[in-house]
Amino acid sequence: MKPAGLIPPTPIALVLALLLPASGSGRMMPDAPIEDFRLPVFAENGYKSWELRGLRGHYRGEEKALVEGLELAVFSADEAMLREMLIRSPRADINFAATRAEGDSSLFVDGPNYEISGRNWTWFGEEEKIVVRESVRVSFAGAVNILD
Repeated sequence: MKPAGLIPPTPIALVLALLLPASGSGRMMPDAPIEDFRLPVFAENGYKSWELRGLRGHYRGEEKALVEGLELAVFSADEAMLREMLIRSPRADINFAATRAEGDSSLFVDGPNYEISGRNWTWFGEEEKIVVRESVRVSFAGAVNILD
């Protein structure tokens, strides 16, 4: 996957623009969460690079959100539209500008021929990397050659 930057407007700003009434007095801070949402994010080439789903989303700023019941699917961002991994966590902070998600709660990652679980984690979308800091468990399906 070669994710690209977000296509303006940012996803959280777009969702909020659709859900919030217009105000002539500057910026509004929503005080109610968004329930049961799905937010696709596209690469500059027009293909989906990731999709965020959540049971509840809390606005934390123009580029940030707190998501409860997180499901983050990462795609190949090309015409194959392959799902490269699925990340699940009960609670996570999302930074759309940095293409990053992180949380102290549990994590489960399902990828091709592997599974990862643990706690205290960060997904770095631009770097295609997940760091899990506590209670890490990794399972591989098939042969693994660590000497390559």
